[in-house]
Amino acid sequence: MGGCRVAEFFSAHDGAKPVIDLAGVWAELDGRTVLEDITFSLRSGIFLGLIGPNGAGKTTLIKVLLGLVKHTRGTVKVMGMDPRELRHELHHIGYMPQQVLFDPYFPLSVYDVVMMGRICCIGTLRFPGRGDREAVRESIEAVGLAGLEKRPIGELSGGQQKKAFLARALCLETRILLLDEPTAGLDFEAQESFMDLLVRLREERGLSVVFVSHDVNVLARFADEIVCINRTMHMHGRPSEVLGSERLKEAYRCEFDFLAGTHGESWPKEG
Repeated sequence: MGGCRVAEFFSAHDGAKPVIDLAGVWAELDGRTVLEDITFSLRSGIFLGLIGPNGAGKTTLIKVLLGLVKHTRGTVKVMGMDPRELRHELHHIGYMPQQVLFDPYFPLSVYDVVMMGRICCIGTLRFPGRGDREAVRESIEAVGLAGLEKRPIGELSGGQQKKAFLARALCLETRILLLDEPTAGLDFEAQESFMDLLVRLREERGLSVVFVSHDVNVLARFADEIVCINRTMHMHGRPSEVLGSERLKEAYRCEFDFLAGTHGESWPKEG
């Protein structure tokens, strides 16, 4: 049923209707307003960068899109549905949280980690079928970890672990990727490898991406559009429009050092 609804959404609109659409969205945590009047949309196949200072509500916004946090005002549509209606349709959304906590000494293999992404497809108290196993193997191969299926996740490098978690997010019928600071803690080489992989997978699979990051230089290179929030909306536009704007100072409420971009743009360097 869920797969039919999603298929109907994409076929009926041929990519013209936003896959994510927010209008005047408010949200609260513990009685405190953390999102206020958020309005933007994401078209199919677009790479959207989401920026803002610490505590701006970026992670909460991702959870609103997943239906994990209930919005108190406004409307949210994900693939044409309210997030609270997303049940069977959730397997079309891949999610990498900001932190994935695991015991590095627990004998959990790469294959096991990626298979966890199939839980919503398999169902409770059921064993993986042939299709589930094939999906896991395909995802592991897609992120370049073929041959490491049996390796304990704790023995992988930081970059390899991130790719394993990306494979977990992709081993569904994924159409939307929600990534919450996926390259945090990686060195430059591992970040570049992850971003190159993400760009390739996005192009091959026609993915729509929401990428939360503090690294504005990365988003200046890879994002099609950027949304800047600090509890409320501040800007939404192309990277050169957002990162070169004086309004960015207002969003962060602090002074920035500006670096000249390769195409004459400027963007803030975090201090």
